Amino acid sequence: MAERDKSGDGFENKLEGWLLTNIQPLWEFLNRTKWLGDRVNKFIINRAVLKAKPRPHQFSALADYTSWSSLIDRSWSGRHLPARDIAGLLNSNKVLTLFQIPAGGSQRMSKKSTFLFASFAQWFTDGFLLTDPECRRKNYSNHQIDLSPLYGLTGDVTGQLRLKSNEQGAKGRLKSVMRNGEEYAHTLFIPGTHDKKPNFSAVPAPLNMNKPVPLPSGQSDTIFAFGGDRANTTPVTSALNTLFLREHNRVAGIIEKANPSWNDERIFETARNVMIVLLIKRVVEEYINHISPYWFKFRANPSVAWNTSWNKSNWIAIEFNLLYRWHGFVPEIFSFNGNDVPVSKFILDNSLLSGNGLALLFDQASRQKAGELGLFNTAQRLHLVEQRSIEQGRDNQLASYNDYREAMKFPRVTRFEQINGDPQTVQGLKNVYGDVDKIEFFVGLFAEESRQRSAVPSLIGRMVALDAFSQALTNPLLSKNVYNETTFSAEGLKIIESTKSLREIVERNVPRQSKFLASFDQA
Repeated sequence: MAERDKSGDGFENKLEGWLLTNIQPLWEFLNRTKWLGDRVNKFIINRAVLKAKPRPHQFSALADYTSWSSLIDRSWSGRHLPARDIAGLLNSNKVLTLFQIPAGGSQRMSKKSTFLFASFAQWFTDGFLLTDPECRRKNYSNHQIDLSPLYGLTGDVTGQLRLKSNEQGAKGRLKSVMRNGEEYAHTLFIPGTHDKKPNFSAVPAPLNMNKPVPLPSGQSDTIFAFGGDRANTTPVTSALNTLFLREHNRVAGIIEKANPSWNDERIFETARNVMIVLLIKRVVEEYINHISPYWFKFRANPSVAWNTSWNKSNWIAIEFNLLYRWHGFVPEIFSFNGNDVPVSKFILDNSLLSGNGLALLFDQASRQKAGELGLFNTAQRLHLVEQRSIEQGRDNQLASYNDYREAMKFPRVTRFEQINGDPQTVQGLKNVYGDVDKIEFFVGLFAEESRQRSAVPSLIGRMVALDAFSQALTNPLLSKNVYNETTFSAEGLKIIESTKSLREIVERNVPRQSKFLASFDQA
């Protein structure tokens, strides 16, 4: 690949990037030194979030002007920039060619990320990036990191997933069954049908499970009763949901043992509080650190946001929704235990999980390389999803890629070569857009080259940091008056603060004799 023309980076961004990705011994010292590292952590996170205007957003997808409704109605996605029409755009079919793997070519694979990382990204963000299928300007989530893929979006769904028992040894648990010596959620459908079991009537069926054709009955028998309508998408997203179900029930057991007088309701709610914060910690301390090119390791210190100007109520922006369409990460072929499984045979089928167990799923997903994020690299099975993403940007009248670069404190580009040094990418952008100022937000995000040591390109990285930090660290459970033993119990707070990796959560929730844990790697 030819070297990119970096004149579009700007001096300040070059300097900042150099400081954070060089002088490795200094950053490793800060990683080891808590009191100083905490101060640097707060400084860098504040700087990352304040690259753009903090919430509340002036605009939402409700209208192209500000109104009382646009400021309070969260059924509409927020937006960072006002609506703008870009004249003269080609049909989305033509733009889609920028994402397709060229005829005779092969998918590029990531040098850093695995399919486990890609699956975690999908599973985690499917809790709050929920586009309304009837109107692509709306979001039907709670706009919070609330583990809704596990617990559901409403009390009715949560209620049907709970065991609701005040018997000793059962308080606060989610419903589960044992299969082959391992704990799983119940299946959703009456065997051999697409009819939900009566006790799961409020639990959502998987999104688009009957499009373009209904799932075969044998395949639908593998669908679990999960709180989120996308948690069953692949056996790896189902494995992550299963892991957190097991951990919830394990945590509930610890809390119950320490507090035998507490009833089912209090134990459940306390365990859920613990689980949400456990997830936030893993997102900041592993997931974000994996994305970042920096030697410094971010910390999920609740106090970072306590006295900041950006500690405001969450509201997911449409730009955040679209920048997370990381379809290039999905490999055409998933190598599972010596067999090649096409991604087309991998959707809405949990037989690999229920037939092989949780440890093997995590082992194999951590061995499988993800695809590389970028143009000309999307698996064929996801072409339609890419096209719908292009159209969703247009439905929301998103401003141009250059407009968003400027809003995020990057200089505007003036030449295609400043975006990417690859001749194919440059020529493809020229053919589709002709003018750098016409490049759409969604396309421009993925046209950029990934940064050295990073999993994602620059603009995606900056916007992920902005929205992830400002929406994870402002979670109500991390607020100054809430983050304490009363909220989590002494035992729950100890679990939160002592858990340092996703691997630890896996290790305590799979059979102890599992031989697969020796090679587990969540990268």
